[in-house]
Amino acid sequence: MILENQSKNKKILLFIFAIFLIVGVFLSLYSSVIFQEGNPWPQIKSITQLTFGRSDIVKLSSSDNEYLTKNKGGWDVIDSFLVNKGYEFIEQMGSGYFYKSSDSNIVMTRHQYSRFYVIWTITENNNSSKNDNDLWTTTTNDQGITFQYPKEILAKYISETEWPPVIKIETGTYSCKTTPMEVSSMSEITSQRLVDDKTYCVNVKHEGAAGSVYSSYVYTTPQKGKLIKVSFMLRYSNCSNYDQTQNQACTNEREAFDVDGITDRIVQTIR
Repeated sequence: MILENQSKNKKILLFIFAIFLIVGVFLSLYSSVIFQEGNPWPQIKSITQLTFGRSDIVKLSSSDNEYLTKNKGGWDVIDSFLVNKGYEFIEQMGSGYFYKSSDSNIVMTRHQYSRFYVIWTITENNNSSKNDNDLWTTTTNDQGITFQYPKEILAKYISETEWPPVIKIETGTYSCKTTPMEVSSMSEITSQRLVDDKTYCVNVKHEGAAGSVYSSYVYTTPQKGKLIKVSFMLRYSNCSNYDQTQNQACTNEREAFDVDGITDRIVQTIR
């Protein structure tokens, strides 16, 4: 009898030891993911609610303006969530998504929490016009051209290098000699793009340095017999330099980043 109890106790101890060993290995391998937001309990609690509950979106208990969704289908979920609250999607600027209701505006940004979940941050602004808030500013250049541009582009892995944009208005006939696919390269590409109802000739030059890529943009579009040129430079972090979680977040941000939309929005403000 005593031997049976000892054998049973050994099995229990081995089982407990195995559990601690598995948990230790798991934490050592995925600690950067689990603790990327600091205390992981709010995220773990929300993931449990998403997995076993009926809701597709859960508010994080640690924040008043952060929500968790699954990565797959997350955009449709958060968009429906805001529409049901009376908000209407306006536009995307960089990695920010702008919504408005009858009495307020909000800007929403996202970041990845592992490969499977997304944390959405919703910031409300009660100003009646997005251009009147702190995101956009008005300037007049040496040519006497007045325009508006965003002070920041709402991105974590993309930053402004030559900013604000340089605006020029020139005489001339619009033409766009695009780079053929068979001779195009990553260093310089010229393409023609349609953004809303405007046609742009876009020249992009890429240069790598110290784990980043610097991209110089020149957007040219015809308007009222003139040519409007918008030029600027952005710095893109090399996503492959990060661990798996940040790599995915960096890649997702780059895919969602709407540089055409930002440029077109600036052009619309030129006076």
